[in-house]
Amino acid sequence: MKKKSILYILAGMAMVAISCNDFLDVNTNPNQPTSATPETVLANALNVTAGRLVHHEIGAFWVGQWSPSGSVSGFVPEKTYDIQTTFRTGIWTSPYNNLTDYQYVEQQALAQGKKSIAGMARVMKAFNYQILVDAYGNVPYSDALKGTVSIRPKYDDGKAVYDSLIRDLNVAITYLSEPISTENASAGSSDIYFGGNTAKWLKFAKTLKLRMLVRIQDAPGMQTLVATEMAKYTGDHTEFMTGTDDVKSNPGYLKTAGKENQWYETYGFQPTDSRAGNHDFYCWSDFFITSLEDLADPRLPLLAYQNGGAYVGVPFGEGSDTYLYSKISGFGPAFLPTDGGGGTVGASKLYKRSMVVMTAAESFFLQAEAVEAGLLTSDLSSQELFEAGIKASFDLTASQMDVATDLTTEYEDYIASGNEYADWNSSPNKLEAIIIQKWIALANHNGFEAWSEWRRTGIPDVPLSTRAQGSQQPIRFLYPLSEYSNNTENAQAQGTINQFTSKIFWVQ
Repeated sequence: MKKKSILYILAGMAMVAISCNDFLDVNTNPNQPTSATPETVLANALNVTAGRLVHHEIGAFWVGQWSPSGSVSGFVPEKTYDIQTTFRTGIWTSPYNNLTDYQYVEQQALAQGKKSIAGMARVMKAFNYQILVDAYGNVPYSDALKGTVSIRPKYDDGKAVYDSLIRDLNVAITYLSEPISTENASAGSSDIYFGGNTAKWLKFAKTLKLRMLVRIQDAPGMQTLVATEMAKYTGDHTEFMTGTDDVKSNPGYLKTAGKENQWYETYGFQPTDSRAGNHDFYCWSDFFITSLEDLADPRLPLLAYQNGGAYVGVPFGEGSDTYLYSKISGFGPAFLPTDGGGGTVGASKLYKRSMVVMTAAESFFLQAEAVEAGLLTSDLSSQELFEAGIKASFDLTASQMDVATDLTTEYEDYIASGNEYADWNSSPNKLEAIIIQKWIALANHNGFEAWSEWRRTGIPDVPLSTRAQGSQQPIRFLYPLSEYSNNTENAQAQGTINQFTSKIFWVQ
């Protein structure tokens, strides 16, 4: 008998999946599952989603934002693109574990009449499933999360999953539109993103749906769905996330092991103010630094530190002593202080900065592209939306500094600079300008999404790794070995998967 997949069994048992660095400690003993309220499980699930960094990290590598420094060996598969079924399997397992929690929340919330909480869970299920489809293509969906009823779930076509996710978001929007009442209670503080504010969740849901619709706009056979769903928007840009609507997670970070902001604790400093083990291993790529310098981008001093009076990135693939961390530009003051105690930027509070899940800048850039392509009607022009996206990125970057920073003047000069990627009126290719600015705005916030956009558009012109085996860059991940072992028939039915040629349905 084949070994049963724990992933899908847990779903059917409605157990709460707890990560190894769980902040909220829902269960004290994972071997003795208890009945938890949907609110308690929701808080944990939202925290796990926000703190899941592995897919963002590899996306940042392959989209030309990040590079390993010369202070770390390894990263051979990332640099050579020679990936196997054992490569970064958390990109598969983590979303499914997280989905188990959201499935439990939705079911329990609906049973208790708490549609607003069920709506939040359904939004987050769509959020997780989109990552899975964008990474792997066909995935278990309709047959997944059923526990012992379906321990070896069949795979659904990626197109069909996207179609279902968009419809799922429509249901979530209906749930979230229900007035809060005695029965339909607010999630309150259990909602560590918006504090139970369903109006903000509605904007998040509609923006997430817009992301999906823009992603599939040119995919074969998806145009009718895109047109139908785009027509449901009102034309008011404020129904989407705007400048103050970044989706941020904050369960109340503390300067305690396992309870700091996950990005800070992973890439920055431990609660003792000593460097995290990964601190010296990750940095900006030479391509990213050079791109911002070519733009004379005023965000650069906030995103990166100078080294020897210059900004020094690492060509992706390199790893020699020339690029030791001490010789290159680390992540700048908007993300890390110079040392754990604050260094030159004062007593740092960055350990308790909120984790960003989705940005208002991305929302504006999605709207700008959709309006420019004639897919969406808006009360703002594509130029106004493009410039609002840049402004939202500037504002978010400035807001993350320990010391109050105002980039208003720099922003105004930037959008009138004459640069084709920053000044709308000087841009011969509006789509390219939108995607370039989205690529910059997503840096350190969502490397995976930036990589997905590169796979869709080919923008920017990301250089090959200097250690690439061949002349192609990966366009997907391989199914993990666990699927071939535990769900053999369904995994093998997907055929021979190649990271260079087996396209996700929307990849051009």
